[in-house]
Amino acid sequence: MNLHGLWQLLHLVFAFSYVGSLTLAEWNSRAARRTEDWSERARLFEIIHVSSRIAGAGSLFVTGLLGHVSAMGSGYRMGQDRWMIVVTVVWLAALAGMFLLNLPLSARLATIARTAAGGGSSEGWASALARWRFANVLQSLLYLVMLGLMVFPWRS
Repeated sequence: MNLHGLWQLLHLVFAFSYVGSLTLAEWNSRAARRTEDWSERARLFEIIHVSSRIAGAGSLFVTGLLGHVSAMGSGYRMGQDRWMIVVTVVWLAALAGMFLLNLPLSARLATIARTAAGGGSSEGWASALARWRFANVLQSLLYLVMLGLMVFPWRS
């Protein structure tokens, strides 16, 4: 039984989930920046953190694995096609960014907002938000590169 079509379908489903989490994070962060209500900011960044962890990081991981399986089914080989190496490097960079920047920073922002909502200090909000926004832009750029590589693969 040939499962190549199934791998491609699942690859696309998980890729859409990853991109959806980036879109959700962007729009919720815009709402969090517009409001002055710390409890609303906390709720929005908790949503961002959970969606980034599950639909973002989880889907990104599975997308890469299924993409590699699908590419092998299409006849690409890591040792023969530079394209596979480039795709893998970009995917690993996106995973590193997600696990080292996006997830910890979204959790930090939710914690700061929750503390401020309870009457505590909001110290560190602006710097953490700036770093999180940079990380989210980086994820979006890496997504565009991966999309280009997925749509326009080449043979070495």
